[in-house]
This record gives sequence, C-alpha cells and structure tokens, in this order.
Amino acid sequence: MSDFLELFAFGVTAGLALAIPVGPMALLLIDTTVLQGLRVGAAGALAMATVDGGYAITVFLAGSAISVLLGSFGLWLSLLGALILLILGLQTIYRAAVATKTLKKAEAEKQEHASAGKTFLKFAGATIVNPPTALYFLAITPSLTGLSNANPMASTAAFAFGVFLGSAVWQQSLALAGLAIRSVTTPKVRTWLSLLGGTMIIGLAMILAYRTITAS
Repeated sequence: MSDFLELFAFGVTAGLALAIPVGPMALLLIDTTVLQGLRVGAAGALAMATVDGGYAITVFLAGSAISVLLGSFGLWLSLLGALILLILGLQTIYRAAVATKTLKKAEAEKQEHASAGKTFLKFAGATIVNPPTALYFLAITPSLTGLSNANPMASTAAFAFGVFLGSAVWQQSLALAGLAIRSVTTPKVRTWLSLLGGTMIIGLAMILAYRTITAS
C-alpha cells in the first residue's frame, strides 16, 4: 500500500510541476474564463488535466512505443501543436474584436451556457498535440519502475490519478484567477485583455515553431 501512496504522491507532484509553468494554454484558459465565465473555464481546465492523466497512463504502460513515435514524428507533432496554438490565438483576437462591437451581457451569457462542451474538446485537442508533455512523462517514468513491479495496472492508476489531481488543482486555480479578473473588470477591459492574450498566444506559438525547426 505504501508504494501506491508513494506513486500517488509522486503523480500529484508531477502533475503540478507540469501544469505550473505559464504557457500559451494557461493564457488561453485564463482568457476563456475572463470572457465566458467559470463554468466554461472549468471545462477547459478539466480537459487539460484529463489529457495529462491520459498521457501519464499511456507513457507508463507503453513508454518505449511512445518514444519511437516521438522519435519518428516529434517534429511534425510539435509543428502541428504550434499551428493549433496559432489558430487558437487568432480565434481569441477575432472573438475579442467582435466583442468590442457587441458588448451585450445577454449575448455573453448565451455564449457561456452554450460552449462548455466545445471548450472541453478544444482544450483537450490542443493539449494532446503537445509532445513536451509526453517527453516529460518519459523522463520521469524510469524512476518509478521500482514501485510498480507488483501490480502494474494499480500502480499506473495510482500515478495517473495523482497526475490528474495535481494538474486539475492548478488548472482550476487558473480558471478561478480568470473569474477574479472577470469580476473586477468591465466588458470593454476584458476584450482588450483578450486581445493582449491572443497576441501573446500567437507569439508563443511562433517561438515554439522556431525552436522546433532550429532544433531539428
């Protein structure tokens, strides 16, 4: 039992360590919550944590296969991830530009009630095509082998649930931060913040693409 608890604690720490660095997805999550509310932002946060937990399971059980896949297609996956972030950044700017023309509370509430499911899928898809996440788990998985010999499936579940919980705690904290910003700003200020956030997401996507190309 102590091994499972240790794996769970390791997973929580790993999930937090993966989620805490502020990147384009974190900016997108905050922006989504600022514009559309906590329910929609929480859906995006849950999607990111779910994918992190899924990566933990996949790498834990099939680390060598994932390593081969990333070795063969890592460049293209990284570029695909940068492209998706670029598109999301452009969508963020477009949505904010439209909002500056139609700052109506009823429209905002209608959008909030309609988009939680789509937000989950959008955030899940953008997080999946993020090779650094898989590489992160590939790097730490060897240190867990001594704790997972007795019952691999239970060990995987303990570790993955810890990762999910650690990531979810941080991602939901970001959503709450977005809610705090939403509560103290006017709709006009929020749209300008969204424009700034979209620009930063595009910039980070271009940096990721540049680093990927120059490192290949």
